[in-house]
Amino acid sequence: MLSTLLSMMSDGRFHSGETLGGALGVSRAAVWKSLSRLEREGFPIQRVRGKGYRIPKGAVLLDLDQIKRHFQADVAAYWQWHLYQDIDSTNAQAQRLLVESGGRRPLVCISERQASGRGRRGRTWVSPYGQNIYMTLVEPFADGAQGLEGLSLIVGIVLADALESCGYPQIRLKWPNDLLLESKKLAGILIEVAGDLTSDCVAVIGVGVNVLMRPEAGAEIDQAWTSLLQAAGAGELDRNKLVAAFAEKLLMAMERFRCSGFQDFIVEWNKRDAWLGLSVSIVSGSNALHGVHQGVNERGALKLLTAEGLMLINGGEVSLRVNNAS
Repeated sequence: MLSTLLSMMSDGRFHSGETLGGALGVSRAAVWKSLSRLEREGFPIQRVRGKGYRIPKGAVLLDLDQIKRHFQADVAAYWQWHLYQDIDSTNAQAQRLLVESGGRRPLVCISERQASGRGRRGRTWVSPYGQNIYMTLVEPFADGAQGLEGLSLIVGIVLADALESCGYPQIRLKWPNDLLLESKKLAGILIEVAGDLTSDCVAVIGVGVNVLMRPEAGAEIDQAWTSLLQAAGAGELDRNKLVAAFAEKLLMAMERFRCSGFQDFIVEWNKRDAWLGLSVSIVSGSNALHGVHQGVNERGALKLLTAEGLMLINGGEVSLRVNNAS
């Protein structure tokens, strides 16, 4: 009932509990109970006495049929799609599905909630029900794990392009795998690689995007963050459309990546790089390097101009921080 209820309210207007209940063949109390449970989890529901309930336009639950309607059939058929209501993490579930399938089938794993969502460097990804995108795509490669350099940067470019096509033009990228909006973290990417360094391997591409979260829902987050709902303007909030836009663009980008590697994407990355030309610090454990961010090279490594000369910093368990920033 909840999915149908939100679909009925997705026009962004007020709907009375009586009207909603009548259309669904349930009582007004049943409507109140369903929406109250969702509201307690932080879902953006506004209620006004005498008017009823309102949610942001497009704030519906995920639906695989709706996702597939937004792109061509051959794109939808490329992946094996899996949608869950509640799992530990989409990356972990994708790894389990890989074992079951033998590891050679491209697949997508999405969930309405994660109990143990993971970010980089061991961080927890806050994952309330029905509000954000928690998504993992599995992509087999034949040329070995060593040929995947720069992949996380390409995923960032694609995600930024997809969000821009959906009405969010100010997305910037932070090396190696964060997306920023108004200088706050909007999305993150976590890539795990399984297989051989020189032959068959699989990239497990985890993506998290804050879509409907309100400020009070992210009290546990230990850095400045935002969501599409909090952004100025009137961009798309239907997560089905956002997922479809990203998946379609990623499929095209993977074809380019297989042919040309990351080198073909350097200009696109530098165009969106939030800290290009700024004084930054690279922190790894208790060690820190300081210099000026000079962009990235053909392998996706960050070029850091230090007092000792130009250094190349590869991804991994490192943190990039702009100097003199709070």
